[in-house]
Amino acid sequence: MAVSALLRTTEVVVAPGGAGRCHVLIRNNSEVVDQFAFSLRGDPGAWTEIRPAVANLMPRQEISVELTFRPPRSHEVPAGEHPFALVIASREDPAGSVVQEGVVTVEPFTEITAGVVPETSTARRVGRHTVALDNLGNHPVKVEVDAVDKDERLTFRRRPPRLELPPGHTTFTRVLVRPRKYFWKGENISLPFTITVTAPDSPQIGLDARLEQKALIPRRVFWLVSALFGLLMVLVIVVTLLLRQRPVSIAGPSSDRPSGSAAATTTTAATSSAPRSATATSTPTSRVSAGGTGRVPAPGGGETVTRRFRIETLAYPNVGGGPQLFSYVVPDGGSYRVMSVVLRNTAADTGQIQIRHGSTVVGTVDLAAIDRDGNDELTFVPDHPPLVRPGERVTLAVVCTNRRDPCTPTGDFTAALVR
Repeated sequence: MAVSALLRTTEVVVAPGGAGRCHVLIRNNSEVVDQFAFSLRGDPGAWTEIRPAVANLMPRQEISVELTFRPPRSHEVPAGEHPFALVIASREDPAGSVVQEGVVTVEPFTEITAGVVPETSTARRVGRHTVALDNLGNHPVKVEVDAVDKDERLTFRRRPPRLELPPGHTTFTRVLVRPRKYFWKGENISLPFTITVTAPDSPQIGLDARLEQKALIPRRVFWLVSALFGLLMVLVIVVTLLLRQRPVSIAGPSSDRPSGSAAATTTTAATSSAPRSATATSTPTSRVSAGGTGRVPAPGGGETVTRRFRIETLAYPNVGGGPQLFSYVVPDGGSYRVMSVVLRNTAADTGQIQIRHGSTVVGTVDLAAIDRDGNDELTFVPDHPPLVRPGERVTLAVVCTNRRDPCTPTGDFTAALVR
């Protein structure tokens, strides 16, 4: 055999990131000068240095070859035994090459990293956080995940609380955070806490996190309720104003009323040439107004049929949206032409009153112009007496400018039947 070799140390222990060495004694047993090349087989070959890699030896000459093992501090080189073989190849006698075997033991190391996502959760009842665990060491590690808050305002649930991490792997665990007390409304409450990761032969890892606790009822619900309440108040105000106007519609006598009642409200004029003021003063002043008909002689023979009716008002002061309307609906039985209106203002109200036929203004009178004694009245004779047909309205539109009390003017109408 051209060469002989002796591995002085067959087992080498080395820490990851460190260095371990062993020596091999090489001897040229041939009678000629020979060149020897050294190579390492096995996993340690990637992180082993051989010096020298090639040696020229004279006959009977010896040399010591140094093997330096430098395993990286990485999960790619697992902890434990890694066998290797040193091959000594002769150039002059290839068949006479020899192999020396040994074992490199890589020590274990532990390196755990952790992170939490999200760091801040926002919830009303349960906040959810995910903890990512990375094992950067070279051996499996059992870890325990826990959480604590110094103020004891939270409870925690871990899924799972304990797990084993293979080297070079990432594992996830869930941490559910629940507040001990809830609140209905208000600003968010910040509740900090710490997630701890504990592993053997490794310092404890602390991850700061936070729960932003929200009120049980969203803020937009209060806004919606407030808006609905405001709309309801506006609706109540509008309905109240409409009810205050209370338009009065006076129809003719009902069919089941005794004939004596109708006769009580009927006035027959002596002659068609009687003054209009005298005719108006004979109208009854009962608060419950009723209509009636009568017959008076017409010039040149024949009779004129008249109808008289009263419109009473109750107009509230300082009501916006225009005048308050009080109407009389002409019953069936023929068309009438309004000849005169006797206006009374017994309460000395202030404001304005209009006489309307439908949407047409027949006349406008200031309440202050009507005598305030309560004994006299103002007779209004339209320049163009309106013709009102069955179903049409005759209206008193009142604008009341009293300071406090409502206005109560009345109007007694005299209308002639048109045949």
